Amino acid sequence: MKISSIYSDGMILQRKKENTISVKNEGTAVVSAMLDDVSLSVSKSGDDESIVTIPAQEAGGPHMITIKSESTEIVIKEVLFGDVYILGGQSNMELPIILTADMHVDEIESADFDKIRQFEVPKVPLFGRKEEFLEGGRWVNADQKNIFGFSAIGFYFAKEKYLQDGVPVGLVQTAVGGAPVESLMSEETLVSTFEEIYPKYKDSGKCNNDKSKCCLWCYKEKLESNRNMDYVTSTQKADLDREIKWRDDLAAKDPGTSGHWENLWDETIGDTVNMPETFMGTKYENIGFGSVWMQRIVDVPEEFCNSRVQLRLGTLIDSDDTYVNGVKVGGIGFKYPPRRYWLSEGILKPGKNVISIRLVMTNGNVGGAVIDTPFCLKKGEKEISLAGDWKVRMGIEADEPLIPQTFFIWGPTALYNSMLYPIRNYNCDAMLFYQGESNGEYPQYYGDLLVKMVEEWRVLFGKDVPFLMAEITMWKGEGPVYEEDVFTDIRNAQKEVVGRIPNTYLIKTEDLGWYNDLHPQNKKEVALRFFDIYKNELK
Repeated sequence: MKISSIYSDGMILQRKKENTISVKNEGTAVVSAMLDDVSLSVSKSGDDESIVTIPAQEAGGPHMITIKSESTEIVIKEVLFGDVYILGGQSNMELPIILTADMHVDEIESADFDKIRQFEVPKVPLFGRKEEFLEGGRWVNADQKNIFGFSAIGFYFAKEKYLQDGVPVGLVQTAVGGAPVESLMSEETLVSTFEEIYPKYKDSGKCNNDKSKCCLWCYKEKLESNRNMDYVTSTQKADLDREIKWRDDLAAKDPGTSGHWENLWDETIGDTVNMPETFMGTKYENIGFGSVWMQRIVDVPEEFCNSRVQLRLGTLIDSDDTYVNGVKVGGIGFKYPPRRYWLSEGILKPGKNVISIRLVMTNGNVGGAVIDTPFCLKKGEKEISLAGDWKVRMGIEADEPLIPQTFFIWGPTALYNSMLYPIRNYNCDAMLFYQGESNGEYPQYYGDLLVKMVEEWRVLFGKDVPFLMAEITMWKGEGPVYEEDVFTDIRNAQKEVVGRIPNTYLIKTEDLGWYNDLHPQNKKEVALRFFDIYKNELK
């Protein structure tokens, strides 16, 4: 006997709606079910599948659901009834509390809500078929053990709602960084939509030969090649092996690694480069693939040495290993996340301290740091600036470029098949959506795809479910900075879509953007704007 993993201990089911659980039978086994000590209706939907029906319930709990066959028993404990929200989109919805917590430290460090819970759907691409039953994932409370993994927008929305009405809140997190809308649609809907709009847009652009995503001009080829999951799996393994080897080879040949440049250099070594800025205009501008070492000596007072201190290093390009006084304190393998490293007590010493960064360029980008991002040591409200002159020296250029991975998780239908379809019929009060950056290259037909996606999600989660969509914020690149905001056309498409689909709402966020950061950190304000529309327009 089998059920989807979202139906598990700690789950929150939508109040005031009839809920169902699909059960995979053991052959022709007879299934029975109970909510606490009350029998539930069980009906057959096929030779090997049964449907457990839970009548509409008021908010509250905890409850226990028991599902039995002749040989198997499934017990689901700590079940609450409340309001459920499907979180969808890409990285700005996915962005977890841990990458934004420094904006609301006291609020996060005191968070302890056993009636705000999140289920993060496992991120696994799937092609050629729809997954019937979900595997993996678990419900977690918004407490100190789990809060840092919550979607920031999701948590702040849930907290605001819970504090106002006391009703339990369940968040189903399906957002995936970088996901284009094509990955969130079924093959049937995607193909029919592209076929419908092809005559109108066939001369409006051309394929960019992206290995990971599809477009109007290559979707058929991507769907066909990705259908072979052996190809997908073998390519993923080869990509990972290649990247590990590339990084290992670079580190083995890097004189800074063997020479322990994480420790203090001779002051006469290296060039002086201003930070935070990219290496544009310096002799390190054209490295593209390889390593560069950066170092800064900073005087630290004793009060910074006896408690946890945060090291902020803006947004580095691309990956880093960061050291303080020779001790590694953090590292991130790609450029987008802001560097926020917590230093435990004892890492910093009174007087002179050495901060060293091994920066690796992996994507042919101009390395360095995104301009106007925070470079400092921070203890509470007190800061020690790290902006200004840093010593920089060449590590080693790579013998060959790092060939980028194929991110199959961004492929057409990849997330619909594995993340959305398996949780179909999981009732919710509304869908909260934040996506669009990954469709910025082809805004001309984004609106048509988005309309069809919303319609399809309503087939999965309810035809009348409200759809709340965040507007894409302004952004002008990391360096060089563009004169114009690159997402104007996507925002225009979003505004048009709201007028085409009933019960759909646009959350204004353009003014919350940071021109130099694709992932602005002020997610609490975005969440409050979601809640304001939800409360005033829907309730």
